[in-house]
Amino acid sequence: MKHMIIRLVGLTFIAMVLSEAATTTHAEPQEAYRLGPNDVIRVQVFGEDDLSVERSVDGHGVITFPLLGALSVGGRTVQDLQDELTAQLRAGYIRHPKVTVFIVKHRNFTVSGEVKKPGGIEYKEGVTVQEALALAEGFTEKADRSGVKITRQNGGTVQTVPVTLDAVVLPNDLIIVAQASKLYVNGEVKRPGDYMYEKDLTVHKAITMAGGFTEKAAEGRTKVLRVINGQEETISVKLNDLIHPNDIIVVPQRFF
Repeated sequence: MKHMIIRLVGLTFIAMVLSEAATTTHAEPQEAYRLGPNDVIRVQVFGEDDLSVERSVDGHGVITFPLLGALSVGGRTVQDLQDELTAQLRAGYIRHPKVTVFIVKHRNFTVSGEVKKPGGIEYKEGVTVQEALALAEGFTEKADRSGVKITRQNGGTVQTVPVTLDAVVLPNDLIIVAQASKLYVNGEVKRPGDYMYEKDLTVHKAITMAGGFTEKAAEGRTKVLRVINGQEETISVKLNDLIHPNDIIVVPQRFF
């Protein structure tokens, strides 16, 4: 009896764990794809070759279909269109129409800016920003990898918002990869010049990027020229101070 109780408790525990795992791993279903300009669709009507056609959705979201003329399909799902065609053909033309609609080619989204191959890419459901950037052959050396944005039409407005690499791309999105900000290191360093800005970059690391101090450097008098509220200001800094984008680090020569 004791062993049976232990066994029942064990089975109950396993069932609870499996139930919780199923709940936590269940993914939210994605919103159904909605047709729009430049999608190419094919309509097949079983047994009616004249009604089986391929059409590109025009800029107004419209296609033309035999017998029915112009149809507004923009914003509709494939299932919506299939149901409408079935209903209209049944209403006046075919007694038992069997209609199938599928997408031959999705409209594009676009990747622009600091990627190796900018341009339009055919949309695929579920594609992420990271996958889109890979299709554009990745970042250039000048890319701001932490500053990727998407310009997207949302209702009647167009919005540009920052996104993470795992964000899902939508049709007609414009993915923008900006050029990274720079900083400048001048004076008594071994390789003066401009360098790519990085988040949490310190004065010391920036100077290291520039090859380090020369023997003539007055390390303790290092300054930063920084634009604040439209005005350039000179700021005394320590080596562990953080750098801002477009800062100019100046290392003066020491006096002998």
